[in-house]
Amino acid sequence: MRLKAFLFPILLLVSFSAYAQTDSQTLPFSATGTVVDSETGKPLQYVGVTFTGQRYATVTNVDGVFTLKSATEPQTIDFTLLGYKTVRVMFPKDGEPLMIKMPRGELTLDGAFVIADPYSVLNRAINKIKDNYPNQPEIFDCFYRETVQKRQRFIYISEAVARMFKSSYTRLGVIGDRIAVDKSRQLVSPEKRDTLSVKVVGGPTQAVQLDIVKNDDLLNKAELAYYDLLMETPATIGDRLQFAIRLVPRMQADYPLYNGVIYIDRETYAFTRFELEYDMRDREKVTRSILISKPAGLKFTPTQVSIRYDYTLSEGVSRVSYVKTVMRFKCDWKKRLLRTDYTAISELVTTDRHSDNVEIIPRKESFSSRDVLAEQASADYDPEFWKDYNIIEPSESLDKAIIKIVRKTEKIE
Repeated sequence: MRLKAFLFPILLLVSFSAYAQTDSQTLPFSATGTVVDSETGKPLQYVGVTFTGQRYATVTNVDGVFTLKSATEPQTIDFTLLGYKTVRVMFPKDGEPLMIKMPRGELTLDGAFVIADPYSVLNRAINKIKDNYPNQPEIFDCFYRETVQKRQRFIYISEAVARMFKSSYTRLGVIGDRIAVDKSRQLVSPEKRDTLSVKVVGGPTQAVQLDIVKNDDLLNKAELAYYDLLMETPATIGDRLQFAIRLVPRMQADYPLYNGVIYIDRETYAFTRFELEYDMRDREKVTRSILISKPAGLKFTPTQVSIRYDYTLSEGVSRVSYVKTVMRFKCDWKKRLLRTDYTAISELVTTDRHSDNVEIIPRKESFSSRDVLAEQASADYDPEFWKDYNIIEPSESLDKAIIKIVRKTEKIE
């Protein structure tokens, strides 16, 4: 059995239909700002942002910008990022935007840490999964976004607020874990020349299917036998030392293998991050593993397929916090001279967590791994659409894309 790892939603021949929506919890307290490198001033993307002692969380966008909301007044805010020291600041009661400057972390390593055996470290982390992850079911509030770019221009955007049910890690396997979409919208370029009909399914279910720690598709002896393990330079995440183990394919398989790095907490031996990419040496093999359908006469060529899956330590337990998938591909129609480059990106961040009186999401409400969000999301351009939700702030270029799509759609209507 293989990771259902790289399932991307890219159906752009879509119909607009309303989707069930639920009332949100009012979140009256809000902090916004920008996070930058303290030395260079460069914006830092994917910084974890949390209200200290609360479950509310988000990440910065590609411009380093964040907004985080809470139902109760926070006292302080924490910022964490791989390779940087954790920063804690007071909650801005005056509502002024924050400018957070994060200093790079300094590593102090003993000899045993430097020469650690990657096989021993990985095996110990596998053996401690049941100790390091939730031993009871939980519900997560999530924000999900998927975009498609044609060359450098956005032609499709879908966003959703979702609930994710995760069962206990005492029994490995993602069967029973589910996700339901509560509110969603989409923006699609109205230009006919932007229409693309390549369907690779998945959507919000990626946070369930891609849980590498739980699904046991990679972290087992049979699968790991395909790889060499190399100890990389250690790193820090949230001021905690991390082992960094690189996966390198050592042989061929019937399916594409991965290149990438696994981060493991030095103290708890919990998996904290997976950064994996498909080995692209056999593109036909990659295509067979991810592509569901395409129009006749279209040549589909993947150039990159990658995943990032983060777990965050809270109250002594590690939980999924952020998931990102990227697929780059070329589409070549017969009798055309030029191929067109496309980029599909999906992101999911867990924004809140509930552990009391947790009930499984009914199957009839759950989003299927074969569903496509674009077929269920409504067309809504209201700038206050996400007013009472925690989301990943749009980047400047994405914000401009939304405005352009809205204007073009209004002209056509």
